[in-house]
Amino acid sequence: MTKVVFGMTMSLDGFINDADGSVALLYPDMIELGQTDLMQEWIDTTGAAVMGRRTFGMASDPDGYADGYEFQVPIFVITEQAPEKKPKENGRISFTFVDNVEAAIQQAKQAAGEKDVTVVGGPSVGQQLLKAGLVDELQIGIMPVLLGEGQRLFEHLEGMKIVLKKTRVVETGQRTDMWFTIEK
Repeated sequence: MTKVVFGMTMSLDGFINDADGSVALLYPDMIELGQTDLMQEWIDTTGAAVMGRRTFGMASDPDGYADGYEFQVPIFVITEQAPEKKPKENGRISFTFVDNVEAAIQQAKQAAGEKDVTVVGGPSVGQQLLKAGLVDELQIGIMPVLLGEGQRLFEHLEGMKIVLKKTRVVETGQRTDMWFTIEK
């Protein structure tokens, strides 16, 4: 059964970037991480990906997704303003620009088939999905750094009580990844 997995890396004090917007301290191991069994498992179980416009825009050249992005699957970008030029596609990776989270998840589930829908960011998209009850599982990477300020992963969830059940913990170098199912 297709599940929606929201995954991000954060500092021990809950930030997804520092005060300058940099993620460098959270991903000092990105090359090594990309070669782990954990990352390969994540890639193999993903049938479609969902991201926000800012995450999509982090690529200096969106055409580079077709050759260099780890998730070579249909990608659904949540944005009210699609880019003027559609990024290069290659038969595996495709881009659909959708204006709301519900439609993005619905279309991504159809595209994913029996595999998972992986939500790769950003925090605003994750928060919207959590508020809408559309996330089945959280995958949180924790790096042993205290950033003190920046953008928090779980902000703007006032009034919500989300009960989680820990299902898995994996340590890779300094990184600790934890999986939680959301009790509904």
